[in-house]
Amino acid sequence: MSDFIRKDICEGVAFNSIVDTRFKKSRISATLVAPLNKKTTAANALLSYVLTRSCRKYPDFTALNRKLDSLYGAALYPSVSTLGDMQVISFSAAGLDDRYSLDAESVSSELADLLCSIIFDPAITDGKFNTEDLEQERRQLIDAIDADFNDKRTYAINRCIECMCRNEPFSIGRYGSREDVSKLTQEDVYYAWQQLLANSKTELAMLGSADPQNAYDRFRTYFENKPRRMNASTIIIDKPEEIRHITETEEISQSKLVMGFRAASPDTKEKCVANSLMSAILGGTPTSKLFVNVREKQSLCYYCSSSLNISKGIMLIDSGVETKNIEKTEEAVLEQIRMLKNGCITDDELASAKLALKNAYLSSLDSLAALQLFYINGILRNMPMSPLEAASIVENITKEQVTEFAKKLQLDTVFSLIGN
Repeated sequence: MSDFIRKDICEGVAFNSIVDTRFKKSRISATLVAPLNKKTTAANALLSYVLTRSCRKYPDFTALNRKLDSLYGAALYPSVSTLGDMQVISFSAAGLDDRYSLDAESVSSELADLLCSIIFDPAITDGKFNTEDLEQERRQLIDAIDADFNDKRTYAINRCIECMCRNEPFSIGRYGSREDVSKLTQEDVYYAWQQLLANSKTELAMLGSADPQNAYDRFRTYFENKPRRMNASTIIIDKPEEIRHITETEEISQSKLVMGFRAASPDTKEKCVANSLMSAILGGTPTSKLFVNVREKQSLCYYCSSSLNISKGIMLIDSGVETKNIEKTEEAVLEQIRMLKNGCITDDELASAKLALKNAYLSSLDSLAALQLFYINGILRNMPMSPLEAASIVENITKEQVTEFAKKLQLDTVFSLIGN
């Protein structure tokens, strides 16, 4: 299984090693965290994908991939996400574990070097990235934004967040807006690169059975004496000022109902897990209250589920409904929450939710990518723990703890997307 060790390199930069001997590959990552900001989010997102196309040492996509092929078919993975009011930009490299390489070659060292070259020494000429690379990644990023718009379930969820958090950074999508991406110039992307290097909080990670010291030494060479200070935090609103109902109309066959709740923002591992268990009991499993009572027994919707954003202290309940059933579904959802607040939780509901949540945690052990995401998210919340630790905590959560967090749910925004 895995052993977790954390070392600081300098202010704002830390190295994390998760030693796990079960895999034949290693995974190395650099995760840069910056505040969500309308002026920079789109540029940061575009930058992250442009950077993984080349660097000065390997100045085009072909040369870079030739290098990756020489490292036993290694691969690079950029990703952009949000965590609370932060934009999380991650560069990951996966390759053969050092113990399987020929002639004792340190693949992990090579991959750490490559990541640092991509981040610190990109293929820039006169303050500009390669125009073809930039335009190709711009098109793909716009396509990703359009895909979220065209998937009406995703669109409705995003619109509920935008309306609910209209005065908060969290309302900004992880990629920024289509318009913002379209307007980006070479100068904008170059400036974003400079600012990201200077100001982003950075979490470095090495996962696998290779000696983490190799990757640590390479990262330290680049990051040492480059402290960064990110002065930002996530806005947590415990209670809404008022309940807002917002309705939009589109040509869709199935209407969407999304209800946004302000929830607790846990400050300990145990509270974090208890909050997640509360969401699972309410609408996170096929045996949850929403699925069994609102969907199955009352037949009010096609689907109905809850999702909890622990870092932001927000819960969303989304469902696909017929237009005539929107009000009934909203009231049925609120009734299930009232029951949860009153402690109406059966032993079977609690046991089923615990089993589902434990399985979700333990499934993070199935791949290095999932394991990386689990640890990094915990680190960024200042609550690092292993999947095994999280699963063990689940067993000791009581009905009373679940009810305690349910009582903190406060309805904020109801967004309805109605078909013509």
